[in-house]
Amino acid sequence: MTIHLLTGFLGSGKTTAIHQACKLLMADGISVAVITNDQGIKLVDNGFFSSEHIPGRQVTNGCFCCNYNELDKNIDALINEVKPVVIFAESVGSCTDIIATVMKPLLKFRPALKVTVSTFADIRLLHLMLKPGGSIFDETVDYIYRKQLEEGEIIVINKTDLSDSRQIAEVEAGVKEKYPEKQLILQDSRNEDHVHNWLQALADYSNDQLPRSLSIDYDIYGAGEARLAWFDQELEIISSNNEAGTDTLIFIKELQEAIRLRGFPIGHLKFLIDGKYKISHTALFDAGENERISLPASGKVNLLVNARIETAPETLHQLVHSVIASVESSRDCKILETSLSAFQPGYPTPTHRIAEASI
Repeated sequence: MTIHLLTGFLGSGKTTAIHQACKLLMADGISVAVITNDQGIKLVDNGFFSSEHIPGRQVTNGCFCCNYNELDKNIDALINEVKPVVIFAESVGSCTDIIATVMKPLLKFRPALKVTVSTFADIRLLHLMLKPGGSIFDETVDYIYRKQLEEGEIIVINKTDLSDSRQIAEVEAGVKEKYPEKQLILQDSRNEDHVHNWLQALADYSNDQLPRSLSIDYDIYGAGEARLAWFDQELEIISSNNEAGTDTLIFIKELQEAIRLRGFPIGHLKFLIDGKYKISHTALFDAGENERISLPASGKVNLLVNARIETAPETLHQLVHSVIASVESSRDCKILETSLSAFQPGYPTPTHRIAEASI
């Protein structure tokens, strides 16, 4: 069995890549499963994979490294229930040090496994990060981003469809100069040929020579995670004239705009509508996703919101509440807040950490 670990910053497109890879492998008769991961409890991505009939489990209330035993239990559960040939394990986007805290422990305690690590990066954000002073995040958040790139044996420069040839060439040259030993893959994760190429690179990967564990300052790492507000909320949008779908899309658009106007850097902003329609926005505001979704007439819509924003949790909560009030007033609908979790991640404390090159 193979476990493909995916790391990379919030909004880098890991979920889309896994979804496409699973569809391709399943079409070839290969049994797959997915383990999603987050500091929170109610995950848009887990609901999305479930709606696509892809077997999955989730590790919540902490990243893989700090919740390693739960990851291990989920691997056993999938082996017993699904017997997958391939498991994709998507780490939370603010997590790093995966080689020392997840890859090497997996290989130590499950020596029959093959384990790969891919780091994903949104080409547009990476283009900014490669420029002096180009980041939109706090320097401690940048530290996490750069450490993720540093430890990835395979760096997937993702979302190339949202970039032009000049930008692609500049990013490719910049990454090769900074990380000359890495294998680079330029990818549009909605392109089957591109995902096939990534899967082939994973198939060719060998654990015969293990990568080096990171040299990392956990105080800076912890400070970077603490800069981000984690906000998970379930809403019920009720319309007396069967326009709850339209009301939902307007709420999403207004929330996105309110965050933009306040200048809060976005890690990711994800929505799951009625358990099956997914909308995502990132630091660079992927425009037009709302318009690609057409919702049927309905008197009620259930909406799950996952927001990872560089601000205080209480500030984000107040902002969302103000948008709810605005939409209720302008659309003559009712928006009920059925669950809420808003917090900042705690200090990262890995269950295991294997610093040496071998196990």
